[in-house]
Amino acid sequence: MSWAALIGLALGTAAMTVVLSAFAGLEDLIVGQFEDANATLKVEPIIGPTLNLSEKDSIFLRGLITDIDETTVMHIFEKRVLLTNGDNQYISYLLGVPEEYSKLHNLSEHLITMTDPSMNYGEFTITMGAGVAYHLGLSSTNPPPIVTVYLPKINTKTNALNLSKAVDGQDAFTTAIHSVQADYDQKYALAPQGWFKKFTGMKAPSFLEIHTSNETTVRKTLEQYFEGNAIITNRLEQESTLFKVMRSERIVVICILSFIVLLASFGVVSALLIIALEKKSDVRTLWSMGATDKDLKSIFFKNGILIVSTGWLSGILLGMAIISLQKWIGIVPLGSGYVQEYYPVSLKWQHLALTTVIVLGIGSCLSAWATRRVIK
Repeated sequence: MSWAALIGLALGTAAMTVVLSAFAGLEDLIVGQFEDANATLKVEPIIGPTLNLSEKDSIFLRGLITDIDETTVMHIFEKRVLLTNGDNQYISYLLGVPEEYSKLHNLSEHLITMTDPSMNYGEFTITMGAGVAYHLGLSSTNPPPIVTVYLPKINTKTNALNLSKAVDGQDAFTTAIHSVQADYDQKYALAPQGWFKKFTGMKAPSFLEIHTSNETTVRKTLEQYFEGNAIITNRLEQESTLFKVMRSERIVVICILSFIVLLASFGVVSALLIIALEKKSDVRTLWSMGATDKDLKSIFFKNGILIVSTGWLSGILLGMAIISLQKWIGIVPLGSGYVQEYYPVSLKWQHLALTTVIVLGIGSCLSAWATRRVIK
């Protein structure tokens, strides 16, 4: 057995295992960051600003809640508005949300400041992310500051003579400021659905949020029902740019590592050629004893597979050992200013299966090719 070929394959396999686990760990970390900001699943319209649901759709959604345990469907209304507080102005998205929104997004765990919950500030209240509050110059809600919400209402009757009627305004008490996730905090303010719908005149929701512990089942059910008439995304897919970048990076890295494994596998070819030269007299002896070319090819092919399999297994074990050390002890730091000290890793069976297919596939093909070259 060629030690050089074996070590090369082992290192290539270990590298692929570790790098894929690092990508998985980073993905899990990012998903964790968006866990409270994004819903498990989001259903958006393909065309237009609102998701127009029929009575049949409503019956289906109620059935979804009933049939699948721990599933909640929320209708979310969204409008882009101008918020003002004194001389401070900021354009953000105002969400009209039901009462259970705060609980499902765990906003109570991310509060920076809030008003006395025993006080009643009436119907017109608003909560906002820390980023929105910063731009409005707000840092405390005791006493609750009054923010004015301006909504453009331009239609066919709007002209230069009645521009004052093209904007509606509503004062609201700011009752809480939360810090969930940077992008979320910079983008959204939340309002109770009751006054939001009256203020905006919206009747159809902008999108649906679905919170469930059975993501795979619920998503499959939704996709079968809507049949491409709605966009359905999970937490990571809702961050489309980030999702595409991570997927592209993973594909590129897999291609590079596969090429490294391919180069390492050529060591198997060299090993088989060397063995053939060293065992030339033994090969002739086997020929003289009646061995066929097929028998001899089988011997060399099995030798090549033995090298590949040993290198693969050694690499998998080495990779798992490195991953365990990184996960439980910490070898590679992530750097200062990040949410955790060491680079995240996550070992998943899908990545082990992918590594196995690539390494054994390339190794087997080259072993077969080398065998044909050795025995002619």
